[in-house]
Amino acid sequence: MMVVPLIPEIARSAELDPRSGGLLVTMYALLFAVSAPLFGAMSDRWGRRIVLVSGLATFILGNILTAVGSTFAFLLAVRAVSGAGAGMIMPSVYAMVSDTHGFQERGRAIGKVVAGLLSASVLGAPLASYLAHLTNWRAAFFLIASATAVVLLSALAMLPVMASPLREQRVATGVMGVYLGVLRGAVRTPAVLFVLAATLLWSAGLYGMFTNIGVFFAERFGFDEADTGLAIMGSGAGSMAGALFGGRLADRFGKRRVMVVAALVAAGGVLSVTLLGDRVAPVLVAYILWGTAVGVGQPCLTSLVSELQPEIRGTALALNGSAQYSGMTLATTVAAALLTERVSWIVISGTCAACALSVLPLLRQVRVDAASVSPVGQAMSR
Repeated sequence: MMVVPLIPEIARSAELDPRSGGLLVTMYALLFAVSAPLFGAMSDRWGRRIVLVSGLATFILGNILTAVGSTFAFLLAVRAVSGAGAGMIMPSVYAMVSDTHGFQERGRAIGKVVAGLLSASVLGAPLASYLAHLTNWRAAFFLIASATAVVLLSALAMLPVMASPLREQRVATGVMGVYLGVLRGAVRTPAVLFVLAATLLWSAGLYGMFTNIGVFFAERFGFDEADTGLAIMGSGAGSMAGALFGGRLADRFGKRRVMVVAALVAAGGVLSVTLLGDRVAPVLVAYILWGTAVGVGQPCLTSLVSELQPEIRGTALALNGSAQYSGMTLATTVAAALLTERVSWIVISGTCAACALSVLPLLRQVRVDAASVSPVGQAMSR
């Protein structure tokens, strides 16, 4: 999200049409989608900590290389490196949280994680935008790398080494064997497929419009990087609050019920952003409302997938992350192609709204035993 307000400036620096700048996000998302299942299987086999630490180091490298890049081809390549690092980080974090919380409390716990991740929008996006405004866009990526280095040092100092769920299979099977085995098992389970499809659509419904929001605000209202950063800060704050309270609501009223409300509000919000014309204040309100609804829905989806196959939770959550970033890849690619052809913004937002609403019939097919608790969670509760 910190990259989004910088896209117009990066595109100008690389002598690229700003409407094609979203491809930087596409490459990041593509590598995440491809690599996350493999790294999820590795975390099930070798432990969450080692994969998380490796991911943080890779993410730092990718952002430093982005900061020194000059050509568009090189920038695409190093955004891929950052995406691979994120593909190690996200599934490991979600799996660590899910390992230690039962299903009935997991929505709240995952909501806190999502809120923490979204804090990058609240603090990081405007700070990165302001740095870019004062100096240039490269300073923002050095900032991201520095902040991640602090997280890496904290992880090395504070995270315990925990037994991996598939530790007993180390001798008998290689990582790729475990990966392919659990992947086959996951895709043969209808409930897993339904949730993964829902995650893909939910992500597509967000990123098709969100990735290009800097270009939209620049064209519609003449916003610069700092203005867009402030707008993203407001939306990110809404998403953060939505994730915190959405997780609590999901635990209390049920994941699917909360998703219905979140999907309806998200669809209405993203449509309103483009339909309200040149009135800045109403558009910003709709933008924040849209971000809040997306924040409410994300913990619900992640909680559902975390309990579908508890024994391979790292892989299942990695597949969920892969579905999320596959949705981002698909949405940003299609949006870039449409915008290059000067298609109306209403078409983009309408497609995003349709994706959000399409999640609902898929989730009707999913059933999870709310009384189930992960083996690690049971052990820790004794």
